[in-house]
Amino acid sequence: MNQQVEILLITGPAGVGKSTVSWEVGAQLAAKEIAHAIVETDELDRVFPKPSAEELEALRPGTRDISSLTLAGIWSTYHALGHRRLIMSGVMVHVGFDRRWILAAIPDATIKVVRLMGNEATITERLARRETGSGAEAQVQRSLGQAQRIASQDASEFLVLQTDGKSPQELAALILQGSGWV
Repeated sequence: MNQQVEILLITGPAGVGKSTVSWEVGAQLAAKEIAHAIVETDELDRVFPKPSAEELEALRPGTRDISSLTLAGIWSTYHALGHRRLIMSGVMVHVGFDRRWILAAIPDATIKVVRLMGNEATITERLARRETGSGAEAQVQRSLGQAQRIASQDASEFLVLQTDGKSPQELAALILQGSGWV
């Protein structure tokens, strides 16, 4: 068995379909009986109050973000169970920074970045279905800003997919083909 840990890092602005596509990638892998785990990065630091720099340093010297500690803990269990493939999803506007904290948690990993993009109408429509309440419009504006910042960055090393008009099944198949996981 290949001992190298492989990570598919599915990124893009909020509302582009990262979670849905990640779950579909997992479903397609499961259908082929390919072992994997899925982690949504939003859940790695969902704690209140946030730990201080001193508390993180005491837990693991050099740690600056609770996400890295949480991922290391989760991954140690998955890895002990024999998993070597991890699907992660999150906004990740600054992929270089995110690679560092992920590799601090899983040092033996290789990371394949998949960037999902969508036009303004697609993102706005998807967010309208899931965001309700007084913060909905602010979330749309944040997401559109994320999309602009992400689109302005170099993606030459990433697998970039437009989600407009594509089903999660189609996108997952393209990701699995592009990643070499199937």
